[in-house]
Amino acid sequence: MSEPQVAPYGKWTSPITAEHLSSGSVHLEGIQTNSSTGQIYTLESRPAEGGRHVIVEIRASSSTPTPTSALTRDVLPAGYSAMGAIHEYGGGSLLVHPNGNSILFTDYPQNGIFSLNLTSGEVMTIVSPNPRIRYGNFHVYPKSHEWILAVQETHGTQGAEENSIVAIDAATGNVSTVAQGADFYQHPQFSPDGKYVSWIQWDHPDMPWTGSILHVAEWVPRKALTEIETKVVVAGKPGAESICQPRWGPDGTLFFVSDRSGFWQLYQWSVPESGSETAKEVRMIELKGLEKAEFGSREPCLGNCTYALLDENTLVASAVQNATANLVKIDLKTNTWEDLELPLVNIQKNALATLSPTSFVVIGSTRTSPQALYRVDIDPTNNAKPTFNLLYTTTTTSSSPSLISPANHITFPRIHTTSKGLPLPTHAHAIFNAPLNPSYAGTPSSLPPLLLWMHGGPTTHVPPSLSLSVQYWTTRGYAYASLNHIGSTGYGRAYRSALNGCWGVEDIADAASCVAYLAENKLIDRNRVGIVGESAGGYAVLQALTTYPDLWAAGISLYGISDLSGFARITHKFESRYIVSLVLGFEGGETWSEERKEEVYRSRSAMYFAERVKAPLLLLQGDDDTIVPVGQAVQMRDVLREKGKSVEMVILEGEGHGWAKGETIKRSLELEEEFWLRMLL
Repeated sequence: MSEPQVAPYGKWTSPITAEHLSSGSVHLEGIQTNSSTGQIYTLESRPAEGGRHVIVEIRASSSTPTPTSALTRDVLPAGYSAMGAIHEYGGGSLLVHPNGNSILFTDYPQNGIFSLNLTSGEVMTIVSPNPRIRYGNFHVYPKSHEWILAVQETHGTQGAEENSIVAIDAATGNVSTVAQGADFYQHPQFSPDGKYVSWIQWDHPDMPWTGSILHVAEWVPRKALTEIETKVVVAGKPGAESICQPRWGPDGTLFFVSDRSGFWQLYQWSVPESGSETAKEVRMIELKGLEKAEFGSREPCLGNCTYALLDENTLVASAVQNATANLVKIDLKTNTWEDLELPLVNIQKNALATLSPTSFVVIGSTRTSPQALYRVDIDPTNNAKPTFNLLYTTTTTSSSPSLISPANHITFPRIHTTSKGLPLPTHAHAIFNAPLNPSYAGTPSSLPPLLLWMHGGPTTHVPPSLSLSVQYWTTRGYAYASLNHIGSTGYGRAYRSALNGCWGVEDIADAASCVAYLAENKLIDRNRVGIVGESAGGYAVLQALTTYPDLWAAGISLYGISDLSGFARITHKFESRYIVSLVLGFEGGETWSEERKEEVYRSRSAMYFAERVKAPLLLLQGDDDTIVPVGQAVQMRDVLREKGKSVEMVILEGEGHGWAKGETIKRSLELEEEFWLRMLL
């Protein structure tokens, strides 16, 4: 092997191109199975088709583990996109019908509910499209299939939104409301015998990850669930306990995830005796050694599932610790668990589904391979390791193992905290990737520039899985750190809640602390640090440039917020109180005057402190963004120009909150690379 070429960090030539990422960035959005037929269906978003969501049938089995195009077929006809839009984030947009021969789905932007015949390919309208009414999270009555449960979101003429659970008569398409009055609903499901319906609901100021309530009611057709006498509050508490991912077991046991212990743990419950109104027997599935694992996650999207029941006594689940997923098998009779020792470290959203009592499929990524679909077969007769076979991957770009910079989880002291005595965590976390390209070595006595990524949410996390977009930069000679600041998931409720009242302050302090840690350990050049982020992360970029102006050499904000007060007035219903909790605290400053609230909003809005900015800034923004409208970027650009600051802005046409089109992904990468080359090197 030839000696590596010596070249400045950041100027290495990489085989990973913008074309690779734009053409190979198809994403698997979720999975459905029909355990009676063994058929597997995935939902994938395709940048090459403008972000269209396509249903793909996977016809592979454990005996044909090599993924080939011959093993798949698109089943959704052209002209449809099986994409949901509830909460603006969607999710729960399709369901394999229990009859095994059709799929229920909603379409964007038509909305409505449709049935796809898997034999003929014919699409039948069940509920006629209405631009103001959105659907998702479907579930079919298990016995005779005449009822379909769904979450409905109705948009009024003045922008008001109403959420409810509805029951659709499958024969007529008639829609009747069965639960309303709460601000939000998720996970409506029939019990296996059809006698009961379970659902989750919550009200402002809660988000589903701060406080939600799990209900069960007797199913009486054409009668509101809230009017049923046999109605039970199973678990959950506003502002204190988050419930997610309820699933009925085959014997009628209801499983769910609660963070009442401080971590999202598994629980189970059985229907009470007739006449009881409150559940008495909620049982935690106590798993020694996994007490601080997270079996749930935040749910801005509908229909999440990161555990699956193989039979009434066996459950497989993703257990997240330190932002890293791990698949485990749980024996419900003995409350014991077994590490399946599989390489997956990132399993999110609707990612697990049962095939048989000894097999399941999972969407996930490893430390060395991007997102893909795998089949896992468990041998119950001995202690042999499960078979782990790749069934389907959408990634067309492959990287040599020698090019992959391993992701390392780091923990560092929060030295820049401004908490003033608040009981906040003493340490924060990040995923760090060092520059790596076997064809190059950095200039002697030099250190690499750093790109610090601020994730969106801000309630989410970055896992240590392979990201080709990160490798795009590390193979060019950049160090890359993805910050999991306080407020991130994957570390328990206390860490997740610590950002309440501190958004735009403590997460930015963590960014500064991360840079200090990496510089102190001589992993980066502290004089060449760029900060970049999307959505809430874009807001963090703007805040960082005004809060620690001497720390950054440049910044890139992708659809970030520049004016919190203006954003709070126009944002969509789902997140309309989220910002209040993050900025003013969970109680939302209820005893504060409007003047005081406005003062705090203004103090956390970068556009009012533009004179502090010293680093050049690039703003990238979609013109069709309904979550962070384009005006947020425009006003930041204008005020920086007035102050004589270096600012550039590119508005990307036809794009919303994130890039859906292949050409946009490519252009964005090229714009970012050209900007970093000018500003950091």
